[in-house]
Amino acid sequence: MARPKRKTEATTLKMTLEVRDLWERCAAQEHRSLTNMFEVMVREYARRAKLPPAAPTPDSTEPK
Repeated sequence: MARPKRKTEATTLKMTLEVRDLWERCAAQEHRSLTNMFEVMVREYARRAKLPPAAPTPDSTEPK
């Protein structure tokens, strides 16, 4: 059986301690992980900026 492909990517971010503290406080207030809070914030920003949805990746179009 083939090994399933990864659905996530690891990313390293550099930020000031002030921004990191705000990010942690935002996540804690909504009982979210930092990863989930980051995704929510990026999606919200993209919605407000009226960016089109991301194109599907080749992995997401493979038959199951």
